[in-house]
Amino acid sequence: MLGLDLRRLISYAWREALELHRDPIRLALAILGSVLLMLVMALGITLDVEDLTFAVMDRDQTTASRDYALSLSGSRYFAERPPVGSYEEMDRRMRAGEISLAIEIPPGFARSIARGETATVGAWIDGAMPTRAETLRGYTQGIHAHWLAARMKEALGPEAVAGSYMLETRFRYNPDVKSLPAMAPAVMPILLLLIPAILTALSVVREKELGSMINFYVTPVTRLEFLLGKQAPYVALGMVNFLLLTAMAIFLFDVPMTGSFAALCAAMLVYLMAATALGLLISAFVRSQVAALFGTAVLTLLPATLFSGILDPVSSLEGVGAAIGNIYPTTHALIVARGTFSKGLGFGDLQAEFVALIVAVPVLVGLGAALLGKQER
Repeated sequence: MLGLDLRRLISYAWREALELHRDPIRLALAILGSVLLMLVMALGITLDVEDLTFAVMDRDQTTASRDYALSLSGSRYFAERPPVGSYEEMDRRMRAGEISLAIEIPPGFARSIARGETATVGAWIDGAMPTRAETLRGYTQGIHAHWLAARMKEALGPEAVAGSYMLETRFRYNPDVKSLPAMAPAVMPILLLLIPAILTALSVVREKELGSMINFYVTPVTRLEFLLGKQAPYVALGMVNFLLLTAMAIFLFDVPMTGSFAALCAAMLVYLMAATALGLLISAFVRSQVAALFGTAVLTLLPATLFSGILDPVSSLEGVGAAIGNIYPTTHALIVARGTFSKGLGFGDLQAEFVALIVAVPVLVGLGAALLGKQER
């Protein structure tokens, strides 16, 4: 029947089953991979944007202005932070990521409401993440309209119209709320994670397949020297890629660099060390280059795109997803990339991100060296 031999088919199927049985990691990934991803994605990701941080710049200091602020803080969508005293403080706290929204209540706000005059409330929104910025504006406008309708009904009766009081929104760092200024810097950490990690993992697994790994065991080279020697070329290639990607973002996509280029370079160098160390760690679990390619792609690309904050803020994640998002190196590299491109951040503003990236490198390299030592024995 068309040259199909059932016995040969069954023999090859049995051989492949034996290969899977001999490679428990690949077998476990084939059986449990989808289950684990389903658990993580279903329990860890939510499209609800809640607990958005805001602060109030109350220039009126009246009962009405305080009641307006309470209408926001009483919503499950917002989490209030200490009030803002000046535009300089607002800019500093928004650049640092402490707040995403600043509400400015003008002087005479309560008097204007009592007289039925026009009163404009200012809403300053962090526009570095366009999706979240648009969500913030929608939430703010909805709560604003509801509060005004209730207040005007109390003051002027049931026939009052709430159109006399405006909410004027302004987007900071990305005034036009375009996706390209946010996405161009954001994809850089993902690309700098995926390719270097895969190349580093393949470099070790290739030696396992060829049998040349045994030569390492009889040399005086230590495990750490071996791993760092494997990393170095790919870190160097990654820095070349980083410079090319930065040039494309600035000159091709017209995304301005407003912060410290030196801080961005330093962060990406440490990040590349973490990315290649992750590839080395993954290589300790696999024995074939195909498995290394597949495993590295899954274990880098999925967490980087789903849990790092590229589409939705890490604060909206829950459970396992939140834990991954807070410790994964791409999360901190993403903050650095967006901060240096859009928010004008420098070394002093990104200390926490540098610490997180620096800590990740020895942890990943140490785990890789320990696992390599077990294989040697």
